Amino acid sequence: MKHICSIINCKKMKAIRLYNRGATLVILFSLALFASCGKDDEPENPAVNPVEGLKKIHEFADDSYIVTAWNETGEFRLGYTKVYFTVQDKDGKYIDNAQLTAFPEMDMGMMKHSTPRSEITKVPDKPLYEAYYNFLMYSGQGDGVWYYDLAYTVGSASGIFEDEVIDVKNAFRPDGRTQITIIKTVVGTDDKRYVLTLVEPLHPKVGVNDITVYIHKSQSPEFPPIEGGLILKLDPRMPSMENHSSPNNVDLTWNAAEKIYKGKVNFSMTGYWKLNLILQDASGNIVYGNPVVPQGEQGAEASSLFFEVEF
Repeated sequence: MKHICSIINCKKMKAIRLYNRGATLVILFSLALFASCGKDDEPENPAVNPVEGLKKIHEFADDSYIVTAWNETGEFRLGYTKVYFTVQDKDGKYIDNAQLTAFPEMDMGMMKHSTPRSEITKVPDKPLYEAYYNFLMYSGQGDGVWYYDLAYTVGSASGIFEDEVIDVKNAFRPDGRTQITIIKTVVGTDDKRYVLTLVEPLHPKVGVNDITVYIHKSQSPEFPPIEGGLILKLDPRMPSMENHSSPNNVDLTWNAAEKIYKGKVNFSMTGYWKLNLILQDASGNIVYGNPVVPQGEQGAEASSLFFEVEF
């Protein structure tokens, strides 16, 4: 009888062990399934594309690195052109610790000149570098050809691309034929040579818009920026609508935070606008430009200093 009980107890113990082992396997399988599902459900974190939404302008390549210029239009253009650069090794890896310098120059045969521009600086938190160029002329204008020198340094490696021909496009009004005035070189009453470049509004709209302008001094071969000390009086007009203006415009003054001359322009309707300007010094003396005179009165109907916007 004891032997029988012992056999029964042994079978019970085996059954319990098998049950426990089975339960353990079920639990482990469930956990594995849960972990697997959780992993599949988690969104992957793909590599960020630093040039998403940008178009390639020009590529510079040697045996070690590829430097590519990008922007929203895929073009260098007359006037203000914002440019971004990427640096990649031959495996396609983006380099975020490079140093870049560049020098654009137009060869017109009898003479050469550069253009107002910024240094190339690193974009925070991206393997991307940025600069702007205010091209004074477009390619072919006066039979001129734009050349571009670009140098890079990555760690102990360095390289230079010299005399790369670049194509600077002309800038047109919406009709695609009439050139638009977005950059102006003038000689002031102080005998200094100034280059003024319209930056904003890039995408004008009806209502109040930011208006920003770079002012550089022309002292070949460099064009140092003039940071403060000047005022741009603003008087926007619509020539096709009896040269009427608009309210709530704000003259352009130096904005130290953004390092540009900034004001407000109010477009009361769509169409073609002349942004008449008068360049003044800090004391209010006119350096260049003149007030707008209404139609029918003797004198000019526009300032000698203006930009054009049409939308």
